[in-house]
Amino acid sequence: MNNFGKRIQFKLIIHVFCEGKTEIDYLQKFVLQQKKSSIVKLNKMCINSDPIHLVKEAINHYKDLKNSKSQIWVVFDYDGRDQIVQTAINILKQSGKDIKLAFMKPCIEIWPLLHNNIDNVNCQQTAQSRLEEIMPSYKHDRNPYFDLSKMPFYELAVKKAHQWEVSLDGSLEYNAAKVAGIYKLTELIKKI
Repeated sequence: MNNFGKRIQFKLIIHVFCEGKTEIDYLQKFVLQQKKSSIVKLNKMCINSDPIHLVKEAINHYKDLKNSKSQIWVVFDYDGRDQIVQTAINILKQSGKDIKLAFMKPCIEIWPLLHNNIDNVNCQQTAQSRLEEIMPSYKHDRNPYFDLSKMPFYELAVKKAHQWEVSLDGSLEYNAAKVAGIYKLTELIKKI
């Protein structure tokens, strides 16, 4: 039987509104690593460093994107932008839309650090320099891409990220000292 021209029927389509190249590159590599590329499709919808813009774009496109096989995710970092992040998260929550959030504080670099049992980092600059020690190829400004082979302990990272989330006890993410909300998205991908 010839499958030429046959469209892949994905079990899940994830529409990602993210702040930079690092996040979408990591997620695409993770899908491949988990051997889910034939059942999970990532759609990069928007890259913009402003969390408020990302949230508003996701809300504006919600009606066009949301269906029974899709989810919409907004992925961004704290990066020291207290008021902007608070506003973005509040807009998202007040929208009432089924849009998921993968928020990281202090920054996305905390995620691969957790894979290496490093969880005592509280600022963006320290996280980036510690990550460059573990991943010599990683340079925040010149080569902002994670090497998954240097991220050995996924389960440990998920466990720590979950502990941080539980410690919030209902408080909003931006009130935490550290958050690695991307684990919610990676766990979703793993379970498909």
